[in-house]
Amino acid sequence: MEIFYKIFIGLILATFIPQTIKTITEIIKTRKLSLSQLFVDGGMPSSHSSFVSALSTAMLLTEKLSMLTLVTIAFSAIVIRDSLGVRLEVEKQKKIFKKLYPNETLVEQLKREGHTTLQVFAGIIFGAIVMLAVLL
Repeated sequence: MEIFYKIFIGLILATFIPQTIKTITEIIKTRKLSLSQLFVDGGMPSSHSSFVSALSTAMLLTEKLSMLTLVTIAFSAIVIRDSLGVRLEVEKQKKIFKKLYPNETLVEQLKREGHTTLQVFAGIIFGAIVMLAVLL
């Protein structure tokens, strides 16, 4: 199989599998079938981190240490930082919101936004493993 298709399949798997895991977990927790969960942000593992980790792994394996690889790794670092940053900002907003509206239930819904460090780390490891499995 041509390398382009292998990378493409690896990227799809690195994105689709974490989203599927999160959807199945949510269905088990809530006992409700909701395919909209496939498109929800947050949760374990981070599909954003998984995707960019798989992309960086593919570039490192196919292009070795090149300018393209360095740009890909820099792009990945930005995406991963943003995944964590959303959670940090939501936490700040949640504290303010809780003070202003102590009885609101929206505060609990904000809990799922963004990713924890563990979720991002799991996504990074998962994406790299998926791409290694596809390419090697």
